[in-house]
Amino acid sequence: MEFERIQERGNRILNRTYLIWILAAFAYFSIFLFWEKKNLGRSLNGSLYIFGFCGVCAVYGFLFFSKTFETSDRFGFVLGVLLRGVLILSTPIFEDDWARYLWDGWISSEKGSPYGIKPESFFGEIDPIRTEILSRINHPDWPTIYGPLLEIYFYLIHLLFPWKLWALKLFLLVPDILLFFLIRTKYGTRSSAIYFWNPVLIKEVFLNAHPDIIGIFFLFFSFYLMEKYKFRLSFFVWGLSLAVKGFGILLFPFLLKWHWEKNHNWKKTVIDPSLAVLGIVLAYSPFLFFSKETDFTSLRSFIGSFTFFPLGYNILHATFGELSRAIWVLPSILSTLIFLNKRYTSDLEKEEKIGITFFLFFYFCPVVNAWYLLWMFPFLLRFPRNFWPSWMFLFLGQFSYLNFANLGDWRSVVEKGFYVHPDLLLLSVSFIFLPILLIWIRVRFSSKIANSL
Repeated sequence: MEFERIQERGNRILNRTYLIWILAAFAYFSIFLFWEKKNLGRSLNGSLYIFGFCGVCAVYGFLFFSKTFETSDRFGFVLGVLLRGVLILSTPIFEDDWARYLWDGWISSEKGSPYGIKPESFFGEIDPIRTEILSRINHPDWPTIYGPLLEIYFYLIHLLFPWKLWALKLFLLVPDILLFFLIRTKYGTRSSAIYFWNPVLIKEVFLNAHPDIIGIFFLFFSFYLMEKYKFRLSFFVWGLSLAVKGFGILLFPFLLKWHWEKNHNWKKTVIDPSLAVLGIVLAYSPFLFFSKETDFTSLRSFIGSFTFFPLGYNILHATFGELSRAIWVLPSILSTLIFLNKRYTSDLEKEEKIGITFFLFFYFCPVVNAWYLLWMFPFLLRFPRNFWPSWMFLFLGQFSYLNFANLGDWRSVVEKGFYVHPDLLLLSVSFIFLPILLIWIRVRFSSKIANSL
């Protein structure tokens, strides 16, 4: 009898958990459908978007605090995949980068390399598909800024499914699901579910088609391999992450430090990291046969002249002027140097150090696109010890969509620019991190603070 009661109770809990998962998936789907209808009707603005995003975050928060993420991981995984399938067929919102992805795939198939070629040189195209895609590309006067591994991906998608946005999104399921299982192996069921149902991840990758998930997988995989003492493979994979985007450079000092702590061998410390160069060269080599150009020229122009959602960078600029372009990366460099010294940071976990470094990098960066913040996301999934201010940053990054154009303030667009944000918004988001950081310090080091009193 006792066994039957326990079994019956377990079935009730399981049925309730299934119901919660289904309701959560329905809530996610409803909000995404709301965005889709408004977007197709050209009536979606920044305020409505943020309203919907707060709704999906509330559902995500409920799943987190109700401990639903700790149960029925297979059912939650299946629903998560189905949700992604719906978004693969949906229209991106407030984004047109996908047009450049499709265009680059075609250019690579025609010219052998997309580097150094400006889309504006094709104005006057008579092909209706190419004309439509070309009309949607932002900054057509700039050659592409995307890394070679992404360009290979765009090329392969074009070969298989020419001009199909759904195909571009569909195959991003591969690194996404691989990363899910990698996180599950390293941190457990709960962390992998928290990853898989994160609304920022789902929206930026499978609704808006940002392929950064490819590089994020390689970056976290290199971290995982390093902890397994597979050093050479780790550095090679890390090099592949750089061939997507350069954000992974922030992990290099930590990889090098862990390598040295294990080997204490100068020869290996030189040879093993050199395999990263092999990964980068292999990624670039298909394009170098057709062009001497790479993405570096456009990237230098992009970093040197463009600003978008600048938070800490605005504070630096108000103090140092144009010198800020040269010094904004210093806070993350200084934090890394401190973290390399065990004496000062022995209480911090590896993931906390990485989370802080990424936080400082993006906070002071002149360009903060919402999907960039996903690069630090896997390193925030170690519980309970993670740098949770970076969690706040991940979600607050969605306010970057509240520029004057998305808010419908066309007078300000004409006066200040299409991608400019209200000063009050930038100031509010910039300074909200001050109390957040103070709370983290107080909570994280409460025992040390108490002992020092």
